[in-house]
Amino acid sequence: MQAIMVSEPGGPEVLAVSGTQMPVPGPEDVLVRVLAAGVGPWDAATRSGSLGVDLPFIPGAEFAGTVVGDTGAQAAFEDGEPVYGYPGLTGCYAEYVTCPAEQLAPIPAGLDGLEAAAVPVDGLTALQGLTDVLDVGGGDDVLITAGAGGLGHLAVQIARVLGANVIATASPRNHGFLHELGAAEVVDHTRADWPDQVRALTGGGVGRVLACAAPTLVGAASAARDGAVVATPVHADGGTPDGDRVSWQQYNGQPRGSSLIRMAPWFDDGSLEVHIARRYFWTDAGAAHREVENGHTRGKLLLIVDEDRAAESGV
Repeated sequence: MQAIMVSEPGGPEVLAVSGTQMPVPGPEDVLVRVLAAGVGPWDAATRSGSLGVDLPFIPGAEFAGTVVGDTGAQAAFEDGEPVYGYPGLTGCYAEYVTCPAEQLAPIPAGLDGLEAAAVPVDGLTALQGLTDVLDVGGGDDVLITAGAGGLGHLAVQIARVLGANVIATASPRNHGFLHELGAAEVVDHTRADWPDQVRALTGGGVGRVLACAAPTLVGAASAARDGAVVATPVHADGGTPDGDRVSWQQYNGQPRGSSLIRMAPWFDDGSLEVHIARRYFWTDAGAAHREVENGHTRGKLLLIVDEDRAAESGV
C-alpha cells in the first residue's frame, strides 16, 4: 500500500508518500480502508521527533474510512461500513489502517464521511475534558480558551449541549463564529486584560475552565476564581501558573469508541458539527503541517487520502 512515511524527524519536508507493507490486524483489531485523516498539532509534534515515536512511522492519529472484511473483532462491524476512530498517535496517513474495535465507531448519519476524519482526537478530548474532568452540567459557567481552534470549537458546542453557559476566548475575527456555535460571551484573548473581562462577566471568576492552547494557560488561571478547576490537554512548560490557587487537571483524550457513539445524536440533530478550515490531498501533507504549526486555524484541517472516493463525494 501507499502511505506517508517519516524516516527521520524534521520539518514538514520529511513527509513523503512511499510504498510500505499492509497493516495486519490483530485479534481485537479492525482493518479499515482510509478515506481521510485529520491533521492536528500532535501530528507535527510526532513528525518533529518530540514525542519519541520509533522510526520509521506513518503519521496520523485520527481517520475515517470503511471496514474491510468481517472476521475476528471485525464481526462488530460490517464489511464496507463507514467508521471513524483514533487508533493511536500514528498510522492514519495511509491507504489502510488497523484500529482496535473498542476505539472505533460507526460514522453518524448526520456527519459527512470526510469531515468525520477530523473529529476523533479533538472531539474525544473536548467531551472527556468537559464531562470526566470538569463535570459540566446545566447552568454551569465554563470558560473555553482558544475557542475557535480544532479543540475549542468542538468544546464550545459540546458545553452548550450539556447545558452550560459558555464564555470563550478568541481573536476578534472569530467572535461571530463562536457566537454562532453557541458561546454566550466571547472575549478577545489578544488583549492583556482579557482575564479581567472574564472575571467581570462572571462576578469574580469562573469555576470551570478548559484551556485549549498553551498561550492561554496563564490567562486561564487568572480568569478563574479561587478553588476553580482548570482542565487542559496542553503540557505546560515550566509548570502550571497559580497552582496554589486553582486546581490544574492535565489530561489526555482517551480513544474510546463509546465516547464517539455518545456524540452521534448531537451530530444527527445538528447541535454539533465540525468546521473544516481547509482540505488537502495527502500529497500536500507538508503544506497541511505548515498550516497547523502556524496556528490560528479556525476549526480543523483535513487530509484526503483516497482521492478517487473523495471525488465521488464531490470534493
